[in-house]
Amino acid sequence: MNNRFREASRFSIRHKFMILFIILIVFPFGFVGYFSYHKSIEAIRQVNTEASMEIMDKSGKNLDNYLNMASNFQNELMFSEELQNLLATEPQTDLEELLFAERLIKYTGLLQNQTNGYTIRLFPIDPDRYKSFKYTIFNGLDIEREAWFKRIRDNSPPFWELFLPEHNPTIYTEPTLSKIKQLYSLKNREEIGVVVIDIKVSLLNKFLAPLQMKESQQLMLLDENQVTMYHQDTSRLGTRLEDGRLTEFIRNQERGSGTFSIDGIDYAATFTTLSNNGWKLVSMVPLAVLAQPVSRIETLSLSFLFFYLLLSIVIVVYITVKFTGPIQRLVKAMRKVGRQDLSEFGQQIDRNDEIGWLYRGFDQMVHRIDQLVQSAEKAAQDKKELEFQVLTHQINPHFLYNTLESIRWKAESRQAKDISEMVSELGKLLRLSLNDGKELTTVERELEHVRAYVKIQNNRTDIPIRVIFLVEDELQQLPCLRLLLQPLVENSIKHANGHVKEDGIKIVIKGRMNGASIWFEVSDNGPGFGEHAETLLAVQTDEPARRQGVGLRNVHDRLLTYFGVPYGLSVRNGPTGGAIVEFAHPILKATK
Repeated sequence: MNNRFREASRFSIRHKFMILFIILIVFPFGFVGYFSYHKSIEAIRQVNTEASMEIMDKSGKNLDNYLNMASNFQNELMFSEELQNLLATEPQTDLEELLFAERLIKYTGLLQNQTNGYTIRLFPIDPDRYKSFKYTIFNGLDIEREAWFKRIRDNSPPFWELFLPEHNPTIYTEPTLSKIKQLYSLKNREEIGVVVIDIKVSLLNKFLAPLQMKESQQLMLLDENQVTMYHQDTSRLGTRLEDGRLTEFIRNQERGSGTFSIDGIDYAATFTTLSNNGWKLVSMVPLAVLAQPVSRIETLSLSFLFFYLLLSIVIVVYITVKFTGPIQRLVKAMRKVGRQDLSEFGQQIDRNDEIGWLYRGFDQMVHRIDQLVQSAEKAAQDKKELEFQVLTHQINPHFLYNTLESIRWKAESRQAKDISEMVSELGKLLRLSLNDGKELTTVERELEHVRAYVKIQNNRTDIPIRVIFLVEDELQQLPCLRLLLQPLVENSIKHANGHVKEDGIKIVIKGRMNGASIWFEVSDNGPGFGEHAETLLAVQTDEPARRQGVGLRNVHDRLLTYFGVPYGLSVRNGPTGGAIVEFAHPILKATK
């Protein structure tokens, strides 16, 4: 019944109306707006990509020609007779060295007038022999220990090197891109010097300016190792491109375009390859920048969508207040009545339509049910108290008789001191059993009851009895019915006596929390229940069968009488022998 109510509440009239409104109005409008917006974005991106590729190809070609022109000028210096004679002559005195430095500086100055924005640096192959030259031009910088100079001295092919101000602030006042090449003698092909062409990175702006058309656009010039040789942000110079997808994409193609996400931002990327050295010229524009032309469309679509959502909320609130709200309150009240909770008694509503009739009819029904339930509960409580008193008094007289007989036998046959212990434990046992006439005790007192009982039994018999308590500490102060565990332990001792080995009787009592209940298990090492485990707790009609398991049935009946079917005993044989008895006890509120 409750499940049907839950299923009905998931698809109430209010929910159905909201779903219908979304399907018929909001969803189509939202879909059309979403489709139009993204199609517009796609068209703008495609047009922008085609235009960017065309401009990028032209800019890349111009930049490639400029770098190639610098390289050609560097090659032409190889055939300069004046430079060949200057570097081939090695000064022998300080005066000759000073004259050499003066001539080399003068020659370098003449070359600057022939360049197109780049500068020339000339070095003899062994700068340490030209101290005046080093101190005059480079303030004593040890050129021979520079990594790039060592590389070219090792007969490396000509290469490009990026110099940053942090490398040498005196020489490189701003980022500089340099082409380094070794100079050979035309007579004997021996190394005579090094020619360096320096191009300031800022000079490349005039070649890349046509590409810088968008806000937040990134332009990069990457060498063959994916190292950034140009970027608007100078802090990125000299760093390696880390994005794996983009790196792989531009490495395998000469030119192309694609979409990539870097640091959580989506970019439209286009690139082309410089034919002279294989470098990649890359342009990256945030997709959000490309979407700006259709931002108004997006805003208008969202405004209309918000209006329809607001309208649907107003309509749903109206229907809720006038119709579905009262019906839902009535459904909740019916659920509580189904769970035997009559706190919703007295539901009233001042309406003369069908909903008002439902409320008045429900109120009359609950009033009648409440009267019937109170009558039934009083009758059941009276019956329960009588049955409980009868069941409780079935245990104590028999056990008290046996205990007194044991005390008498001890007193007559042996003058032992343990008689006082038995009398003390018996007194404790009787005190815990009576429990001041209360039906509820605590788990701690129940366990104390078992300990007193076992001590008495150990004094009565020669077979040792060991009880192991595995009960969680948090259970100790919880209320429970009295005389639950002691009859189960008594049953284990009774049936295990005479069937155990020399190590004696071993009983294990376990207790733990299990949801809203306390779970107990009593197991022993006796012979078990045999084939009668399943029928042991059934109602027996013949007198011999009724005498078997009277303690177990007593506890079983008391649990059922007080708490109902889920809380009876469960008995079974252990996997390796012995008997196992389990039961659950509801968690009750502590009583004063």
